Amino acid sequence: MFATKSLALAVCIAAAAAPTAAQADILRFHVALDGKYGSDPSGAPGTGEARVLIDTATHKVSVDLDVTGITIDDLSDNLTQSPVGPIHFHKYATAAGGDSVLALPLPFGPDYQSTSGGLRVALKDEDYDAGAALVKSTLSFDDFLAGMKTGLIVLNIHTDRFEAGEISGLVVPG
Repeated sequence: MFATKSLALAVCIAAAAAPTAAQADILRFHVALDGKYGSDPSGAPGTGEARVLIDTATHKVSVDLDVTGITIDDLSDNLTQSPVGPIHFHKYATAAGGDSVLALPLPFGPDYQSTSGGLRVALKDEDYDAGAALVKSTLSFDDFLAGMKTGLIVLNIHTDRFEAGEISGLVVPG
């Protein structure tokens, strides 16, 4: 009996001390959105702030976005009806712009809420690989993450007034 308890205790201690394969880094990013950013700025007065969390083990992406000056009704009607969604991430060729690749959508739905001055999107644990597949993105999770770290990923909000994007911002660590 003593040997069985000792063995069980040893197994518990070893399990608690061993790192798990599922351990991950949760990386934090920030985005300041406005109508002045990008290669083709709209000049629109809307603004936004986003906090982005990336779980490197599960490839889950969480976005907490607050927007002022753009309402849910302003969002692109064409994109609210498509998998791309009116808000999504792009990877650009360079920090100055250039060719872009659609990376990850923030699908339109119940995660979008009206606020008194605009809208809020709270997307929790969106699977990057599933989201990228939904929009047929060619960007792997590792490339998306590298772009986040090096200033090549942009968050863009498309509206009926500015189909190319009313406000956008560069994703930066922090």
